[in-house]
Amino acid sequence: MNNESINIRKVNEEDALNWFTLINKVWRDAYHHIFPEEVFIERENTINKKIGNFTNKMKNDNKNIAYVAEYKGELIGLMSGSITSSYEYFSDEYADLIALYIHPKFQGKGIGTSFRNIFEKWAKENGASKYVIGVLKENTKARKVYESWGGKLSEHEQNFVQLDIGYPEVFYLYDL
Repeated sequence: MNNESINIRKVNEEDALNWFTLINKVWRDAYHHIFPEEVFIERENTINKKIGNFTNKMKNDNKNIAYVAEYKGELIGLMSGSITSSYEYFSDEYADLIALYIHPKFQGKGIGTSFRNIFEKWAKENGASKYVIGVLKENTKARKVYESWGGKLSEHEQNFVQLDIGYPEVFYLYDL
C-alpha cells in the first residue's frame, strides 16, 4: 500500500454505516483497557439510531467539516470538526477537531496528519485562530500524536461519561 492509493474526500450519506462501524472498531482497539465490554456493546447496538442522525455529520460548510479516507473502497479513516467547540469550557474561543479516527492497520501512515491539515486550512478560512482536541486521559497513543503536532495540554479536564461512569478527558490546544 502506498499513500497514492488512499483517497481522502468529503463524507456523503452513503458513508453512514461505515462511519459508525469504523468508529466502533477504533474504539475497541484504543479503549479496550479503559471501558468495560458493555460500553462497546451499547455503541454497536445504537448504530442504526446514529445512522438516522448522520446528515448532521455530513455538513461541509462554514460551521462544520467532515471527511473520510478510503483504501480499495474501504473506509479507513474519518474526521469531523466544527468552527465552535461543543465543549462548554472552550466554546467561546476555539474551533474543535471533534473526531479523528484511523483504522488500526492504517495508523502511522500520515492519514491523521492529512486530516489535521484539511481541518486547519478550513478553520482558518472560516475565521478561527485556535482549536481544541479532546481525548481520554488514558489514551496515551493518541496523546503522543497530539503532542507531536505541537498541542499544548490545557489545565482543564472534565469527565467523559459512558453508562453513567466518568472517564477523565484532557484537551490539547493549538494556534492556527
